[in-house]
Order: sequence, then structure tokens, then C-alpha cells
Amino acid sequence: MQKAKSVAIVAVSLLLFFGIALWQLLLPDGDVSRAERRKLAQAPALTLSAVFSGDYMEDLETYLLDQFPARDGWRTLKAVTRFYVFRQLDNNGVYLVDDQVLKMESPLQENQVQHAANKMNEVIETYLQDSEVYYAIVPDKNYFAAEANGYPHLDYDRLYGLMQETVNGQYLELRDLLALEDYYRTDAHWRQERLLPVAQALADGMGLGVTLEPEGGYTAHTLSPFYGAYWGQSALPVEPDTLTYLTSAATDAASMTGAEFDGRWPVYTTARFTGMDGYDVFAGGAQAVLTIESPLARTDRELIVFRDSFGSSLAPLLLEGYAKVTLIDLRYVASGILDQLVDFHGQDVLFLYSTSLLNSGMLLR
Repeated sequence: MQKAKSVAIVAVSLLLFFGIALWQLLLPDGDVSRAERRKLAQAPALTLSAVFSGDYMEDLETYLLDQFPARDGWRTLKAVTRFYVFRQLDNNGVYLVDDQVLKMESPLQENQVQHAANKMNEVIETYLQDSEVYYAIVPDKNYFAAEANGYPHLDYDRLYGLMQETVNGQYLELRDLLALEDYYRTDAHWRQERLLPVAQALADGMGLGVTLEPEGGYTAHTLSPFYGAYWGQSALPVEPDTLTYLTSAATDAASMTGAEFDGRWPVYTTARFTGMDGYDVFAGGAQAVLTIESPLARTDRELIVFRDSFGSSLAPLLLEGYAKVTLIDLRYVASGILDQLVDFHGQDVLFLYSTSLLNSGMLLR
């Protein structure tokens, strides 16, 4: 009987081993993992130099792991086991609060925040002496959930204090206008359909003097399913979001120009919803310098926004008031060449950065 059990165990083990190996050989290799938002490793070239250097075996291991059959299913099984069997509070820094998926960020990197503040001052002193300069900080989701639920988080008081001590601009407060439900459940970003109070507060703080609410209100359009960045990182079977974008006569008449665009583009690029990041619907996604012109704006004023990705969904809401909005992302363009790309002539200027970006402030070039 014992011998039969041993034979059965060996047989099952061999069947699993060779079955999975055959499965992997027969399956076509994937190019990207949408859940992990990255390209998957491809089969390495077998060369003598790669074998003798050891690179081939390292690359082969990475390739086999990336192309493992049902990879996402195994990731989900691991995450579910950690959360619901072993009752761990997070999976690789990702945690749940009710139906919200969040990712821990701590501790505060003061040198990073200081670099961001200094970079802002450098830009102000170099290009913006004739402009009214404002700045606002977008709190990340953890601001509303981490401390109350016992998770590590940034020292937000210190972060905000460092910025207000250093930056030579007028500070505009946003924290009291936002709550956890104003953010996507499966993503870090805020929801555009809930941002009109934020946009109006910024416009009022900059003295624009007009309402950003169009006559008859905005028209809401939905795209689904929207799989936010944390959906893939959590590897949990959570429901995806619905992405909503708002249009009006002003947004419909507006057009964008930028280095990545051929000619003029609409402010919402819905074709990008099915790409790696559905949030790229807003203002074309990551861009170094992007100009939006709004012929139906209620003023002839112009605005320059130094921003991270949060500014992409906010910018269309400003087109009711501003005739021209220029978006600049210093992660993708060096500040030293901005005068070659942007005509600075006394426009209103807003620095709009999230706490997550400020805590990685050395990304600003």
C-alpha cells in the first residue's frame, strides 16, 4: 500500500511538471501584462557570450516567470490566500478599506519634497517673474484612510509645511474639498465627475471671476470597465471602476496640440481607453508639454499648469474660463529648455502636484 502511494505521488508530480511545461510550450507568449501594466519578458537569444556571462540563465528565468501559464490566476490565488486565509493586512503594500483599494506610501522623504519645492522656485525665478503664481497639493488616497485604519502613511503635516515654508507662490488649499469617494476605487487618481468644486475653487483662488459650470451643465459619458493601477497590483478579484468624462460646448470646441499629436486633437482621447492605462483618455495621458485652446471660454485669460497626471482630468474643467491652458510635466522635460517650448508672457500659473509626486520630487527635472 505504501509503495502504491509513493508511486502515485511521483506520477502526479511528474504529470504536473511535464503538463505545465507542455502548456507553457504550446501557449503563445504574451507581449504585455495589463494587470501589471508592463511589458513581459520575451525568450532570450541563445548565444555563447550570453551563456558564459550568466546573462542567458538570468534572462531565461525572468522569461519563464513572466510567461508562466495562468500567471494572473496564480497571482490572485496568492493574494486571496494572504488576505483571507492568513488574514494579513496587505499584499505587497496594497490594502483594502471597504471597497477601496489603496497602496501604502511611507515614510516621508523630506529631501525629495525639498527638491520639488526648490525646482518650483527655480522655474518661478527663471520664467515667471511677470506671472501670478499659485500652487496646490492633491492629497493621495491614504490621506483619507491610512491613519484611521492603522496603516503607515506620510507625515502630511510636515510635507505641507515644507512646501509652504519654501515655495514662492500663493498656496490654494484642496484637502477640505476632497474625500476618499472622490477617487477611483481601483486607482490612485481622482474622479473627474466629482472635481467641479475643486476646479471652481482653484479658478476663484486665481481670481478668474467666472463660473466653470456650463449652461445646462455638463454631459457625462462613461467608459467601462476601467481597471485602475491598483486593480492589477492587488491581484484580487475586485470589481473594476467606471470612468466618467464630462463634456460641454467648450470642451467639444477645444483642441490640443503637442509633440505626440499629429495636428489638433480633442481634449478626450477615448481611443486610449483600451491601452495600458485607461486614464489616458484625459488630455492624451503623459505629455511633456501640451497646449489646449478653448475658443468658447468666458475670458481671454491664459493659464500654465505645471502638473503630474492628476492635472490631466482637471484641465478640461478649466476650459469654460480659460482661453488657453498649457500643461507642462517636468518629469518628461528639463526645466532649462522650457523657454524653447513655451512662450512665457505673464499668464496665470498653477503648480498642481500630488503628495505622491512630491514624495518622489527628484523626478522633476
